Amino acid sequence: MGRRAYIAEFIGTFALVLFGSLSVTIFASNVLGLSSPATSVIGIAFTHGLILMVMFYAIGYISGCHINPAITVTAVALRKLDFDDGVAYLVAQIVGAVLGGWVHMLIQPGNGALTHYGAVYPTAAIGGSAITALVIELIITFFLMFSFYAVLYAGKVSEGASGMLIGMTLTADILIAGPLTGGAANPARALGPAVASGDYGSLWLYWVGPIVGALLAGFVYQYLLMPKKKK
Repeated sequence: MGRRAYIAEFIGTFALVLFGSLSVTIFASNVLGLSSPATSVIGIAFTHGLILMVMFYAIGYISGCHINPAITVTAVALRKLDFDDGVAYLVAQIVGAVLGGWVHMLIQPGNGALTHYGAVYPTAAIGGSAITALVIELIITFFLMFSFYAVLYAGKVSEGASGMLIGMTLTADILIAGPLTGGAANPARALGPAVASGDYGSLWLYWVGPIVGALLAGFVYQYLLMPKKKK
């Protein structure tokens, strides 16, 4: 892929983590004077979905706009991306995520601290259950990877609709999972706020769940849904 793709992944991940985590602080900590939980969830979900859609249209043609370690691990496992490129993608995504968390901390040090800089964690709605959160993150990332496969590898989605499909999938994921787990569906999205807040207690959930979910989706799509090539 080369340097252009790695830079694109860094920029895209930085944008997703910064905009996504800031939306939690802005909507949930009453910065806008909005106290309704429903308003907060809708605002957070659409912020994530819109920035993913924008980034896909901006850099999708350069790197595929994974901006998500779970997507990259799956692409490598399915041999859609070389191993060396996969490692470089992961490094770019991790650096972008950490920088996104730090910039959030600089922009909103006070209000950001109230939300742990947009951190995701198992909420009281699921009794704080780590296992339930892991399953939820697995499921929502399954469908996000499902959309990515359709766009990047199946070739059945028009270019004009591709970013909208992926962005709206993430929006739907967060509308449902946001009140339960934060709806990360992305290890990088969990990593940035964790580094900024210094709270790594639940971080493993947001690596294991999304990576397993993405792998399942990739293998289901490739080996059960795609037509077999004739020998």
